[in-house]
Amino acid sequence: MKGLFPLLLLLGSAAPNPSGDDGKLPASVEKLFEEKGGDGKPILGDGDRAYLKKLPLHTRELIAKDVDAVTLGGARHLKALLSLELSSQAAAIVFSDNCILCHADPESQKPIHLFSADPKATNSSPLLNLKSFVSDVHFRRGLSCAGCHGGSPDKDVMTPDIAARWPKADVRHVDRTWIPEFCARCHADPGFMRGFNPSLPTDQLSKYRQSQHGILLLNEKDSKAAQCVSCHGVHGIRGPKSRQSTVHPQAIPETCGHCHADPKYMAGYRKDDGTPLPTDQLEGFKKSVHGKALLERGDLGAPACNDCHGNHAAMPPAVSSISQVCRTCHSQNGTFFDGSKHKQAFEAHHWPECEKCHGKHQIAKPTDALISDASDGLCGSCHAENARDNRECNETARYFRSTLTDLVTTSQRLRPETEELATRGLDAEPIVASLDELKDAIVQTRSRVHTFDRGGFDQGAKAGREAAAKTEALLEAARSEQRYRRNGLLVSIGLMSFLAVVMGLRIRELSRRRGQGNGDRHDP
Repeated sequence: MKGLFPLLLLLGSAAPNPSGDDGKLPASVEKLFEEKGGDGKPILGDGDRAYLKKLPLHTRELIAKDVDAVTLGGARHLKALLSLELSSQAAAIVFSDNCILCHADPESQKPIHLFSADPKATNSSPLLNLKSFVSDVHFRRGLSCAGCHGGSPDKDVMTPDIAARWPKADVRHVDRTWIPEFCARCHADPGFMRGFNPSLPTDQLSKYRQSQHGILLLNEKDSKAAQCVSCHGVHGIRGPKSRQSTVHPQAIPETCGHCHADPKYMAGYRKDDGTPLPTDQLEGFKKSVHGKALLERGDLGAPACNDCHGNHAAMPPAVSSISQVCRTCHSQNGTFFDGSKHKQAFEAHHWPECEKCHGKHQIAKPTDALISDASDGLCGSCHAENARDNRECNETARYFRSTLTDLVTTSQRLRPETEELATRGLDAEPIVASLDELKDAIVQTRSRVHTFDRGGFDQGAKAGREAAAKTEALLEAARSEQRYRRNGLLVSIGLMSFLAVVMGLRIRELSRRRGQGNGDRHDP
């Protein structure tokens, strides 16, 4: 199971064309360039030759050896492999692996067994995409066909242990219960996995056994239940950080939705209460505040399916644990709720905490409109049914809503004037800073709604009111400075105008006198 390609194969491919190597191709490889296709043109071209000449001598000799042994069947076979545009390191592995070479030969393999760089063009299985395979996380670590299928990459025939390792074809495609144990031969072995990624967990199988998928597959023998390859794939497995991975955070909703958003596939599955399992989760998630953050804005910190349900131990969160799941991110709201009266009421009624008000998959961005004591509002409708005789409940909701409305209205009223003062050359930075304090206080006040207590709520509201008053005072000081500047400017303009008039009159008087003096001198 754990047969690795000898990593020594890579030593000769670390740097192409070492000193003294002119890149000459072996004669048997050079001869392949003489082969022509059905159109009469050479199958291999100048680009292929240039690529081969850049490969290390060790790799070119490997290719020649493959040609001589006929494990590389000809120009068309080589062309298919060169279309992968492999690095020299990957090329060394491919051309030393008889499993890949044999199954990538379009002349000798039927489409059902053909490893192809373009499965659609060759009508082969999409699971045998050779381009995906050479990008697989296992291949990149030196683990290739023999690692899972058995046999030896240097043998030119299939050995009996290959067939012995797998269930028969008519069984393995119907009964999928063997897959988790098969993958766990490596992934549940800490000693083996330490050689590849010491931080990778090795408890996936034990978690999977306790998951809803594992219970269905292993206990109830339901092969429709998801197992390793359902989520990770087969030959093109990539790590979760890869954008092409089926378990990249942004890909997980579609990966889960492949089954869970398919009504026909999910038909017959039911929740604990006996109702049919819904299939609208993916559609709802895409519309939710979490879905928009993850899928539209690319915020990888936003939760996907596995953040709430788990990965290998995927289960619907129990009612009692929903708040713990939510507070993984929203810790402050959870802390406020823990000390509230609502905590006691929710536990008494066995209600899920956060979900009761915010929903599940289609969680909308919270707004102050949620806090409504109207009979059809969020707070009012619940109070009408469960707190009909307690007037304080709706009064508290009204107080929360009116306080937040006042703070938000004040912020919206003060900000435009602040911006206008800044455009007039006044120092508005202290006012902007004060407005930011008000904005932060509003955020804190909204969070403190989860205390469901006026005292706890007012700790945030008080900071908001103080910030609003401070902003008003700073604005009034700025207004006074503006009036002072304006009045000073008017006085200055008045004085300058007066002086201009006086100077004008004086100049006129001087001109008049000069004119009279000139007239007296010319009088006979």
